[in-house]
Parts: sequence; C-alpha cells; structure tokens
Amino acid sequence: MSGEHWIIAIAAMLWLAAMVHALAALAEGRRFDRFVDASVRAGPSLLDGQGRFRHQPRVAIILPCCGIDEKLEHTVAALKAQCYGDFEVVFTFASAGDSAYPAIGAMTAGWDRPAARRVVAGEATARGQKVHNLLAAVAAASADREVYVFLDSDAVPGADWLGHLVAPLAEPSVGAATGYRWYTAGRGMASQLRSAWNAATVTLLADERSNFCWGGGTAILREVFDRCGVRDAWDAAVSDDYALSGAVRAAGLRIRFVPQALAPSSDATTLAGFWSFALRQIIITRVYSPRTWRAGLLLCLNLVVGGTAAAAVFFAALFGWLDANWVLWPAFAAWMALLAAIIGRAAYRQRAVRRVLHPPDATWRDAWADLSAVTFSGLMFLALMVASMRTRRIVWRGIEYDMVSPRCTRIVSRDGAAANQKSPASGLQ
Repeated sequence: MSGEHWIIAIAAMLWLAAMVHALAALAEGRRFDRFVDASVRAGPSLLDGQGRFRHQPRVAIILPCCGIDEKLEHTVAALKAQCYGDFEVVFTFASAGDSAYPAIGAMTAGWDRPAARRVVAGEATARGQKVHNLLAAVAAASADREVYVFLDSDAVPGADWLGHLVAPLAEPSVGAATGYRWYTAGRGMASQLRSAWNAATVTLLADERSNFCWGGGTAILREVFDRCGVRDAWDAAVSDDYALSGAVRAAGLRIRFVPQALAPSSDATTLAGFWSFALRQIIITRVYSPRTWRAGLLLCLNLVVGGTAAAAVFFAALFGWLDANWVLWPAFAAWMALLAAIIGRAAYRQRAVRRVLHPPDATWRDAWADLSAVTFSGLMFLALMVASMRTRRIVWRGIEYDMVSPRCTRIVSRDGAAANQKSPASGLQ
C-alpha cells in the first residue's frame, strides 16, 4: 500500500471513530427531545381541578447574592410571582456591606407574601463563598420548611417554576430535582457563543446515569438534605453542584431533570467574560468530576480530529495534492455526514427547549447560534479543555480559590471590590 493510501486509510479510521460518537450524540438529542415532550405532556397531571399543583410542601427558596446582577430585580419579582402556596425566600450575603443587601431590602420591603429575610454569612475561610452563604441560609430557614430550593440571582424563573421543580420530590426514589440555565443569545458574538456552549450541556441532563444538580435551580427535601450529609459534602467545597450531586448519588437516590424548570438568563457578556466563565466551569469539572472531564476531552478530540481528517482529505484531493482524486466526493460526503449528525443533535435540542420556553426567553438567535456553532465549536471546546489542564485555580466573584481537591479548598486572595460588584461580562455560575 502506498503512502497516499495509508493517509486515506488513517483518515477514514479517524472519521469512523468520530462518526460513531456523532451518531451517539444524535441519538442522545432525540432521546432528550422525547424526554421533554413526555414531561410536557405529563404536566397537566401535576395539577388539581383548580389548576394548582397537587404536591406543595412548605419550601424555603435560598438565593445567594453578591453584588447587583443585571437581572436581579427581575429575579426577585419572579419569585414574588410564583404560583405556589407556602414558601419563603432567604437571601444570603457575605456581608451587609454587599451592594445587593440594601437593594434586596428595598425590593422586598412591600412584600406581604412570601416571607423574605436577609442572612449575613460572613467571609468564607476554607470553602467557596457561595457554599458558605448557602450553609448560613440553610441554618436560618424556618424550622417548618420541608424543602430547600436553591436559585442563582441571575436566573429569571417562570411563574410555575417552583411547582414543577418540587413535583418530582413526591417520588421516594428521587433525591433531588434540577433545572438548568438557558442563556438567551443576544446580538453579539460573545452572547451567541455562550448560548451555544451552555446549550450543549442541557442535552445531557435527561440521562439520570450522568446528570447532576445545577446549583442555580435545585430542589431537595430537607430530610434528604440531612440524611445525605450535604452539609459535610459542602464543608470545604467550592462547587455546590458537584458536591450536592455526589451526596445524593452516594445515598442511592436519583436526580430528576425538570424541563419546565429551565431558567432563562440574558445578561450581557464579552468574549473575555465568556472565556473566563466557561474555563472556570471546566476547571471545576476537572477537579470535582474528572471522569466527566476526561469523557468531554475524548469527545472533543474525537470529533475535531475525525472532522479535520475528512476535511483535509477532501481539500487535498480538490487541490490535486493527492493523486487519488476518486476520494474527493467520498471525503466531502463523510465530512458533511459528521456535521449533519452534530447539527441534528442541536436541532433536536432546540425543538425540545421550545416546548417549555417561548420568546423572548428562547429566540431564533438561540437556534442560529446553536446550529451554526457546530462548524467551529469543537475547536473552541477543545481549546477550553486544554487550557483547563494548566491549573486548579479559579477566580470567582473576586476571590481566587486553589481547589486542592474536592474536599480541600484554599482561598488565595480576595478582591472585595470585585466580589461586591458583578461585571456584566463575568457570568455567575
């Protein structure tokens, strides 16, 4: 076999490996669409004859604040508008000097329902500040609360968000129910990249073998929270998401994704802000869930290398760099087939999300960003994965953390001004 034929054969094997992954991703997208469709169809069964949720345990919504987020006022207003019976809201801060502390006081001053309170946690010393704030809020929740619900301050939930999120907890085998953030794509490239990057994760949440609790929108029974030892899991953690997920799974309980609990977020960002946000998430994943990180790296490598191999053979044949010009159209077809499978997954995802979100929370720009990003998103994801190998340190809300291990966190430095004022570009989670 000539050297040229060896090149074609190796490229074909690389493409085949990528195509297997791409077809698996396409099937995953189809399953996600079916899962969301089934969830939406089952929605009316959660309501009684008067249109109220049947399962309404007493809830404490816990919302950690750090600075005044772009959509904070909308988030607070959305909480007051929840179609739910008995719930309270606990806002938690590192200090009363946080700019959000008086702002929340003013926003909730006229509330007669739900009950709202502000809790000052103090500065964290050996754990993430967000986790520290959450633990203080849990301790301050009313003694009669049956469910804890955690929400991020930049997510704006719909009126039925709480009822849908709590509903799966009626099943004894469900340890926690989770939503997820849906970033709406704006006009800028950075916003569209963030939307596409975030959307790719949504598809994974329907699979209970590998999903996780998103800290920005999770419900858990108080009894389960105590039984699973979540306080201990959070004791020296930075990631509330992975620590909570691990504790629930260790107790043999399931995590249920609730499509109706997708929380739209449309705050502004920049390319630098998106890169910092995405890289922080991947570094956290590498520390807290190395198996997930390795699977993501393998997937990125496989798709990028396989797609590049098919494209390289096509262009080599097109420009006459290969004598075997017969390979021109087969290589082109292979390249397009790979892209079609990945685009198909994105199309299933977009159709599924539109079953539960509508304009302006889900727009044609989201779909365009998700579908068009396929041509270069693999390289972007791979670059983020490679960049995450260099360090275990992250900067989050003005605090630099060294994540020594999932159970050991060291605070390296603290920028009080940055921690107290969120840049629109930075991203929350």
